[in-house]
Amino acid sequence: MNLTELREYQLEFEKIRGGLISEYKDIDGLRVKFVNDYPIEKIISLDIDEYVTGKSDSTTFCNRIENELNKWGNIHGSTANKFGLYFGKLGEDSERKYRIGKRYFGTQNDEALRNILTSIAELIKGKDDYSILKRNPISPMFKGKILSVYFPHEFLNIFSASNLDYFINMLSLYNKSKSELDKQKILMDFKNVDLVMKDWSIFEFSKFLYYSFGSPNDEIKEKKLPPELKDFKLKDFSPIESVKYEFVNLDTEKVILSNSTKEKRSRKIDYSKQSKKYKRIGDRGEQIVLKAERNFLEKNGKPELADKVDRISKCDDSFGCDIVSFDLDGKKKFIEVKSTLRPIGFSNIYISSNELEVAELKENYYFYIVYNVGDKKPKIWKIKGVDFLNDENVEKETVLYKIKLKTREKGHNTQYSKKR
Repeated sequence: MNLTELREYQLEFEKIRGGLISEYKDIDGLRVKFVNDYPIEKIISLDIDEYVTGKSDSTTFCNRIENELNKWGNIHGSTANKFGLYFGKLGEDSERKYRIGKRYFGTQNDEALRNILTSIAELIKGKDDYSILKRNPISPMFKGKILSVYFPHEFLNIFSASNLDYFINMLSLYNKSKSELDKQKILMDFKNVDLVMKDWSIFEFSKFLYYSFGSPNDEIKEKKLPPELKDFKLKDFSPIESVKYEFVNLDTEKVILSNSTKEKRSRKIDYSKQSKKYKRIGDRGEQIVLKAERNFLEKNGKPELADKVDRISKCDDSFGCDIVSFDLDGKKKFIEVKSTLRPIGFSNIYISSNELEVAELKENYYFYIVYNVGDKKPKIWKIKGVDFLNDENVEKETVLYKIKLKTREKGHNTQYSKKR
């Protein structure tokens, strides 16, 4: 996502941001009360019925952090196992009793409780050391909620792995970690360096993300969608860190259009829908190529060059390429990324006049064409810009014209009228 698009989303969000003040004040008041009610020394001394969820008492530690503070961040999407110890049923066993959700904490209730409370205290004490936080055995969603409640300026209040992946993909951010903590930090860093959002609370920031992009499409059940909406649902992409790309060498063939292809050209096109879809596909391709370039340089002992690989399309569309990378000798490489959901074979690629001009002028300019961009195993074809544009099998077709015109109202001359 480039800066102009981000600003447009932020401007739209401003219409409702002011109305969130009272909601934020209320939930932050509950958060502060919770933190004051549970300092570390109180947490360590909790008895089992002061901690567990599942009993009728709604004032327990787990009940309050999950339900009373639900508007601070939702952790209802997973079972009570996330708390490590709870009171209730388990599968076909309908007996309600204390149950240990994670054997790591022990096999006896008292032992498990002491280990869980010690782990929670360790989280709060070690909040500045990510190695401690990552080793901590508390489940990821519960861990994220605790950290965000106690340290609201440092930890994001979005805890679902699928939602974190979704927002990272929608914002086209670079990520190579599977850790929810790292993904939360990526989003927090994105917020904190932006001139508009750096002073927002995490409550406002998370509201902005959900308001602008909604929840993952994959959470919408296909069978429940009206037929009119099914064509608009684009499957969510896999987490970028799980993508296993492959570079391929391809030959071109002469393009022969079938009658069915020609017929499709005459159909009415929904350009608004098409533009949004192509933008997501294009952003995903750039994510993949950015990952590929950085991986290549790191694996070849050039981490200092990997850190300099820049996705300039995010802040400047006029440069004529999407990514500036490097050869192993440090020479700059200019990359224009083109992406398609299709497999290797026939595809349409759109090139602006600026991209065409830069590709013809710059010596070290490449096209990276990403096939199967929505899959976990996309294919990347890397080809020199001049070789691609001069290939006699590549058919170029003009599809856009810039029209200059000047107008005036009929019956009026071009001079302004004198006042009477």
